[in-house]
Amino acid sequence: MHQPIRFDSRVDWWIPCLLFGGLAAGTAELLLRADRQWYDLIGMLLGWMLGISVFRQTYYELTSTTLHVRCGPFWRVIPLSDIRAATPTRNPLASMALSLDRIAIKTRQGRGVLISPRDKSGFLAALAQRADLE
Repeated sequence: MHQPIRFDSRVDWWIPCLLFGGLAAGTAELLLRADRQWYDLIGMLLGWMLGISVFRQTYYELTSTTLHVRCGPFWRVIPLSDIRAATPTRNPLASMALSLDRIAIKTRQGRGVLISPRDKSGFLAALAQRADLE
């Protein structure tokens, strides 16, 4: 039985700049507006909370039977027996990754996920050891 291994996400420098720069600009514009409403402030607060959550809690955990993918308040659990391939990619589609240096996890059901572990080679080695990849 393998111990769970946690892999933090790699973070490209421009992703937090884009997200938090946009939130800062939106917050400044909102605070300078005279006609702001309470729901505008709540929406902006929720945006900040989501952004911070994503950057504090994006990681990937391999157990002996599953891959747990966590991105802020969002998560997926993929049984290792369902994974058919894991290949490096730079696919820019929205995903549970904070970098474009990604791994495409493909499942037998055709669903997959894009992830960006900081230790890509370590993740791939641990995954190969635990999962039966084609």
